[in-house]
Amino acid sequence: MFVLRGLVAAAMVVIVGATAAPAAQAAGIPDEALLRQADLGGVAPRAVDGDDWPHLRPPRPCGAAVPVPVTDRAVAAVIDVDGAPESIMEYVAVHRDPDRYLRKLRKALRNCPDWRIEQSRADGLTLRWTQRWEHVEDEITHHTYVAVARTGRAVVVVADSGWETSDGDRAVAERLLVTAVRRASGALPH
Repeated sequence: MFVLRGLVAAAMVVIVGATAAPAAQAAGIPDEALLRQADLGGVAPRAVDGDDWPHLRPPRPCGAAVPVPVTDRAVAAVIDVDGAPESIMEYVAVHRDPDRYLRKLRKALRNCPDWRIEQSRADGLTLRWTQRWEHVEDEITHHTYVAVARTGRAVVVVADSGWETSDGDRAVAERLLVTAVRRASGALPH
């Protein structure tokens, strides 16, 4: 009898494990929720992982603690803007309470001198992140523009960091955010 119960329990673990894996995968961010090649001037976005864009996945001004998302995903591309390369990153995160993330982000921005609010809306922000470093014996001040918005339970971030020592472009980040929010809104559950 104990052997039979053990076999049934083992079979249940295998069955539950097999059915749980696709559900966890289905909870991720699908390709349809992200910017596409057509949105990026013909450049195919690539997956972002590891150490790519760590301070913007998600934005954490001055290392602020922010809520951990249920699931998230990022892509990046180098696009052409008026004949010059621009490095673009999109980050989409599904939160239990996306407004909590936005509240914590706004609070962190109050005391973080390297981050500035360029535009504030009820459902999002446009930020400028200033970094300084030395490059070929010159002191460089570099601006990355970060557009953030909420749609349903998702927080969508589009960053334009420019190229090498050239600044990002606020208008490009904001324009791509509109498309990114539309894609996320249509592909993710509300």
